[in-house]
Amino acid sequence: MNPSQLALPDDLTDWLAEGDRTAELLSDSVLVDQQWWIDTLAEFKMPNTLHGSRIGRQELFALGAVAGESPEDAIALLWNVVAFCLGRQNSDGKKRIAAVAADRKRLGRLLQEAALASRDDPGAAYAMLRPDKGGNTIDRLGPGGFTWFLYFAGAGDPKHPSPVLEAKVGRSLRRAGWKGLRDGVWTAADYVAYSRIVDRWRTEAGVDRNDVIVRGLFAISPPTGWDHPWQAWERQTWEKANWVRGPLSTDDLRVVHRWLCTLSALAPRSAEAQHEFRDLGRKISQALNGEVSEINNGFDEDHVYGSYLGRRF
Repeated sequence: MNPSQLALPDDLTDWLAEGDRTAELLSDSVLVDQQWWIDTLAEFKMPNTLHGSRIGRQELFALGAVAGESPEDAIALLWNVVAFCLGRQNSDGKKRIAAVAADRKRLGRLLQEAALASRDDPGAAYAMLRPDKGGNTIDRLGPGGFTWFLYFAGAGDPKHPSPVLEAKVGRSLRRAGWKGLRDGVWTAADYVAYSRIVDRWRTEAGVDRNDVIVRGLFAISPPTGWDHPWQAWERQTWEKANWVRGPLSTDDLRVVHRWLCTLSALAPRSAEAQHEFRDLGRKISQALNGEVSEINNGFDEDHVYGSYLGRRF
């Protein structure tokens, strides 16, 4: 499906109706390991620009408002955004600081330019930090991190065109029908298309802010791996209380299907057994896109007893 044709998901509409989502978003704040940041920034001879031991969206919007004024202001926003995203965990934080410190002037200017571009040209801003040909511009800072920087560089503008894009959001978009969207490495064109979707859904949902739509996409995201081909039934069952994501392979499913056929033939007079076998068989066949190896008909109504009796397997 063309991304421009994606319909506003019903579960996103339901989520929006369940509370004051704007107030929740604007009051969002996170505790951070302030001493770790002070020590690590000093280790790389960089100024301590961390806002404090608790960082909220409002403080980040204020930093974003001046991020386009100088390279140092842009770097200050970056560290506060990374701290906000990591909380009291500092996974790869030191490597990110080292990467910027090693090329501080150039990357500072680049971040400043990206902050400015984020306000009217999300594709250009994205491409500065991850060109389509090549990896991330800043080591250990991929789209799931730098789109937060681009988002806060909008200074809280409700219609800011550079939204956060992470794996959870990507899963929500794929479930909504954008099947071609990849798991975690997106192009600048993908980002522009996503930006337009968010803006359109904001209008259709009747909310004031693009970031509220993004927060909703986080909230309704299906579990990791929900759309693996060999677990296609998860698309229908992941919201159920008894859903589990297991380690079965396609070969495992074919073995299960084969034995169901055998048991079906052994219990031809049990209507309950035939019903359950037929139902499970169809789900497995669907998960395997009909490729159930040598089993031809599964549990179709006219071929309930597609028997494996007497065969070698």
